[in-house]
Amino acid sequence: MKKNFYFFAASLFIAFCGACSQDDGEVYNLDGRVYFYEQKKQGNDYVAVTSKSYSFALQNSALMEDTLRIKVRLMGYVVDYDRTFSADIVSDGTTAVEGTHYKLLPGVLKAGTYESYLPVILYRTADTKDHTVSLNLRLSADAELPAGVDDRVDFSLEWGDILTKPDNWPYYFGVYNVNKYRFAIDVLGLYDWPQAGRETAGKEEGVYTISELQRFCTQLNDAYAQYRAQYGPIYNDDNAEVKTEIYFAPDK
Repeated sequence: MKKNFYFFAASLFIAFCGACSQDDGEVYNLDGRVYFYEQKKQGNDYVAVTSKSYSFALQNSALMEDTLRIKVRLMGYVVDYDRTFSADIVSDGTTAVEGTHYKLLPGVLKAGTYESYLPVILYRTADTKDHTVSLNLRLSADAELPAGVDDRVDFSLEWGDILTKPDNWPYYFGVYNVNKYRFAIDVLGLYDWPQAGRETAGKEEGVYTISELQRFCTQLNDAYAQYRAQYGPIYNDDNAEVKTEIYFAPDK
């Protein structure tokens, strides 16, 4: 009786192992696939990010195009050669025009790696000074590395050339307007100026003292004098009947 029981148990074990081996083969022998892998920290966890925004207004005025890269990750084994993947445009909700507002490039997953990026070249155009444009993407199902996880194959981009008042516009810069803000970004390479409080202990990166903000004013006014001599004035409001030039000082 015991002998028959042991034989029966061994048969079940072998059958179970065979089933596991078959299932594992179905999982791990799949051809490689990719999915979007943008994440952000939320509390103690990381959550998926399915969209990105970008503003040319926060960049130097001379920058006419920039490349935004969307992270992707591999499902499956790495291999010893490069593989490509791509995305299709989802027309529903897309307002950007290919060739005018952007250029979509294929992605390359390098040999021996699990992660890569899908590059999208964004163009700075005159119409995006008035409104943003959007682009909805879906990883292609018929690329060399096709789309993988169903809920991680879509991604949306939105961009424009629009400035809005930053959270920390210094009192020492005077009255806010878009032209002053754009000039400050070009000269200082900064787009926000948090001010150190009296309780601030030590120097904190990205937080500015009153003395530093006042020095920024001097630097901006000197730079504007040089700019004006070469290119002409910049006005606080280009459409005002009586135009006044920008100047960085309290109440100006």
